[in-house]
Amino acid sequence: MDLSGNMELLDRDLVAFFASRNSPPEALELASRWAHETAKTDKIVISGFHSPIERAVLDILLAEGCSVVVTLGRSLYRKIPKHLQAAYDENRVLFVSFRAQPRPSFSNSQLRNWATADLASAVVFAPFDPSSQLSTLLFSLQDKCIVLG
Repeated sequence: MDLSGNMELLDRDLVAFFASRNSPPEALELASRWAHETAKTDKIVISGFHSPIERAVLDILLAEGCSVVVTLGRSLYRKIPKHLQAAYDENRVLFVSFRAQPRPSFSNSQLRNWATADLASAVVFAPFDPSSQLSTLLFSLQDKCIVLG
């Protein structure tokens, strides 16, 4: 595991957030409401922030001044993405990479998702279609999962 940023965030109460790339229409509204509520707590959201809904949640959290842990399905960034630079400079971001490969892949993404969930005390899912790859994760981790809605 490679880290870059505020490593102390891993010692805080982490809640994982997942959303499918193909989510039902109500998922964005539910996830946005959840992000605003979570921003009022001391919890740290950990996610790949890869899907459109995950990115919307990231934008809300960063706008609210929250810290986040970004897990990558690839090696660490050589250059911090522009939309994360200010938060990174303010010590509000930690990047975690579970693989040293420069490009994401399906297997790297699966590893990222499982490792992300493992680091968290709770796992939150935006609604998704039962055929989603997230179904296996939800089924396997039922004891610490919440599906919004």
